[in-house]
Amino acid sequence: MRQGQWTRWWPLAVAAAFVVLLAATNTIPTWPGLIHLVALPPLDQFTDLRILMSRAPSWPVFLIVCALLFAARVTLLAWLLGGLDARRLRFAALFYAVTFGPVLVAAGADAAAYAVLYARLFWLAVVLVAVVVLVLGPIPWQGRHDLRGNVALSWRRGLRIDVMAPYCAVVVALGVVADRIPVLTVPLVPVSAAATGVAIVMMERGALRRPAYALTAFVAVLVTVSIMVVTSRESGRSEPASPQPGSLMIVAGINSASGQARIHATDVHRLGYRCEQVYYFSYSGPGDGQPRHNATCPIRTGSPYRPGDTQRPFREQVDLFVEQASTLPRPLVVAAHSHAVWVVWEAVATGRVDADALLLIGPFPSTRTGYPPPHVNAPGRVVGDLLRAAVPVTDLFHLHFDPETPLARELLGTAGAAESVLAQPLPDSTRAMTLPSIADLPLATNWRLDVERNGCSVRTTHANLPLSPAFEDAAVRFLNYRPPPPCPAWREWSAAVARPFGMPMTTDGNGPVPDRGR
Repeated sequence: MRQGQWTRWWPLAVAAAFVVLLAATNTIPTWPGLIHLVALPPLDQFTDLRILMSRAPSWPVFLIVCALLFAARVTLLAWLLGGLDARRLRFAALFYAVTFGPVLVAAGADAAAYAVLYARLFWLAVVLVAVVVLVLGPIPWQGRHDLRGNVALSWRRGLRIDVMAPYCAVVVALGVVADRIPVLTVPLVPVSAAATGVAIVMMERGALRRPAYALTAFVAVLVTVSIMVVTSRESGRSEPASPQPGSLMIVAGINSASGQARIHATDVHRLGYRCEQVYYFSYSGPGDGQPRHNATCPIRTGSPYRPGDTQRPFREQVDLFVEQASTLPRPLVVAAHSHAVWVVWEAVATGRVDADALLLIGPFPSTRTGYPPPHVNAPGRVVGDLLRAAVPVTDLFHLHFDPETPLARELLGTAGAAESVLAQPLPDSTRAMTLPSIADLPLATNWRLDVERNGCSVRTTHANLPLSPAFEDAAVRFLNYRPPPPCPAWREWSAAVARPFGMPMTTDGNGPVPDRGR
């Protein structure tokens, strides 16, 4: 490699040193995504916006800093392209202007996912930013200084997938190391900058002879693997549990309705219960019964409730659970899904409900970002306003989520609220198990609660957890005092791949407490 090729890369070294300085002084958050600040554009731009959305206390600050960062990025890109002349500066500005739209959407979806604990938004952001990086990332390095010409050259050269694929693999690997060994995050920033410099040099070399073939093969492999991951599910069902004494109460999560939640369709018979032993919690209070809809058993108690009832104040939900669970025949087993885990945990940990066992399905161990109330200038103001503006869109998809409902404000809008609930120890007489979805794992760093058994993450979506064979098997084993099957190590490592593309956190997110180990 010619010595002259390296004379342009000292700005990358300066940028890396600047990032290290900002991280060391806590000016910017230190999390695995820090290494992306010196990545190829537009991944660097995506990281700028993630930090701004999490830390900017007001819209003026967000817009001003965003403009300053835009100018800095344009200057750095122009320098890496060969120098600070008007032609290169104009090209760099146009490139970042084109990428800003999709990158802003990806960063907004990312921030919203962490704020409302909705993994589908996070994975949408990851897919979008991956496509943007692979398609637009090679464009600046095609040797010309007009955007249209570089786009055409990039496509003819197969999006330089021969360089981009290895480079992205290196970036992902660095992110995994930073996620698993946090103390190495800051030292890995110069390594990430060096990888970026090598990728730029490699793209300035000649392309493959048949780049279209390489690109087609890469896309085919990527699509095949994606389809296999998305469509495959846990296989096999356990033997039905032996008949269980007492009663089982089923508590659905947020935005559910009478008989229409996934957990309502759980096959309680395979868990060892007859319909006479099964009770379904109602968010509207006690009553003479609710519509059955998809429920496995007739719903003989409680009043009919709608999605809006699930967003009433947290204390009211706890009171309603206490009222409906306290008189049930013992031993009492409670199966709670999603946000209902917090409700049930609060009632049992404070001694208001004497439960013998808890099946905690899809629990979220932390609410680590939060967002301020309307018109309040504080970190997260941009995210909160975007969430409120998106309410009409969520209604179109029947999500019915309003970030200003009492429950959302108390738990999701307040950083650390979930931790404060789950930090309360359960009574020693209460057995409990958790079962997370593998899709949710990037939204927290520690999924181990202070319970007897933390289950292996399941290869299914958060919503479908209660219907998965893995839940049935885990619940049967737990209720019958049988050990769980071995958990593959890759389940946790897969989250380490994705977590660096998430948001920096407001709280430390180390989780409530370690296992009891009983």
